[in-house]
Amino acid sequence: MVGSMSENTLNATLRTTQGKSSTQLIRRNGNIPAVLYGPRGNFSLEMEEETTRQTLGKLNNAHELVHLKIDSSTGETWEGKVLLKEIQKHSYKNKLIHLDFLEPSANKPLNIKIQIQEKGECPGVKEGGVLQYVVREIPVSCMADKIPSFIEVDVSNLMLGQTLKVQQIPLPEEIKLQTKQDFPVISVVGRTKSLDEEVSLDESLEEGEEAEETEETEAEA
Repeated sequence: MVGSMSENTLNATLRTTQGKSSTQLIRRNGNIPAVLYGPRGNFSLEMEEETTRQTLGKLNNAHELVHLKIDSSTGETWEGKVLLKEIQKHSYKNKLIHLDFLEPSANKPLNIKIQIQEKGECPGVKEGGVLQYVVREIPVSCMADKIPSFIEVDVSNLMLGQTLKVQQIPLPEEIKLQTKQDFPVISVVGRTKSLDEEVSLDESLEEGEEAEETEETEAEA
């Protein structure tokens, strides 16, 4: 099962000036610079910092589609669904300083990582074990309008000492798993009833980290 997304709208103005002094003036006025990348080209934007920060705070996750409306000095407007590509925050103040948006292609799937959430009662936990996330996100590919806010992972069959691996997670037809590896996602760790054997959390974590490092290396290549 996947989680649905909520509707969030951001407002921006098309910038007509560039340069460091222009960016400093934008921030002094309580706004932030932003850039929209996409098939139409790249556009420099200006957005109100406080309202933008509040709207982004309502997102379920960083991969959620948001509705962006752009006004220009000529009176023309553009509206569309975009993804938050990068967010820069002030080092110590609760403020945004820059945003990058991506307008996804209408006919090309995106490769992204989606957060997982467990569902069901885990019998291994009832035995005294602890449910341990080895990774928090899994790599998938889907169209922009099919991006879920999260993917549910059923743990109702996980016993003490068992591990759920990524290839065991069922996904909807429109969402494809973007890995050939079968790394661990969730483990039930703790001592067995006989206390003769302890499930190794370190081994599960190392295996998950190695899988993620390999995925990132392949993506960069």
